This record gives sequence, structure tokens and C-alpha cells, in this order.
Amino acid sequence: MGYEPQHFIAPDGTKMVVLTAAEFERLRDLADDAEDVVAARVQLERIRQGEQGVPGEVVAFMINDEMSPIAAWRRYRGMSQTDLAEKAGCSQVWLSKIESGAARGAAKLRRAIATALDAPLWSIEDD
Repeated sequence: MGYEPQHFIAPDGTKMVVLTAAEFERLRDLADDAEDVVAARVQLERIRQGEQGVPGEVVAFMINDEMSPIAAWRRYRGMSQTDLAEKAGCSQVWLSKIESGAARGAAKLRRAIATALDAPLWSIEDD
């Protein structure tokens, strides 16, 4: 006999459900899988529309070397942080902060970075 979720209403009126940890993990994994499917479909549509993809080497840098997307593209292009910063119109220190995730950078700068890397803007985003 399986566990039946318990339903109750919190003092503030919120409807609540209590699940086993195993059932919660199963549902979270299913939700993660669904997000992956949506992301894959979005990428497939970009490819169908002729949008530039991400080279395998860039992906390998991100996975194997745990680089941020910007750092991976920069390494793929054989550029130093100073080179990229000059091309994008910012300081090397600021670019370093963006690459490390300590800063985000304005949308205009992120577009300039993508242009300097000859990379699609969406491919340098961490999210």
C-alpha cells in the first residue's frame, strides 16, 4: 500500500500537501526533465532557423573546465581577457568580474562581448 499525501490548510489559508521525500524527489526530477525538454526544443528551433550554435569545444570548456560561457568562448577564440575587454569596450577587471559571476554587466556591454566573441548573445548567458 502506497503513501497517500496529506492535505491541510495552513493558518494563513494556503492549501498544503505533505509528500514523502522520495515522491518529492521524483516529482522534482520530472520537472527538471521537462525543463530540459523545453530547452532542447528551443535550441532545435534556433538551429532550424539557421541560428549559429555553440561549438563542441566551447561546451567542453564549460563542462570539463567549469568555465563560464564567456570564458569558454574567449578561450575558444584564443583571446586573453585584456583582448576581449578592449574589443568589447570595458576594463579587464570588469570583464573578469563578469566572467566569474561577481557582476552581470549591462545589456549593452553583454551584446558587445557577444559581438567581440562572434558568439550568439544567448550563448554567453549563464541562465
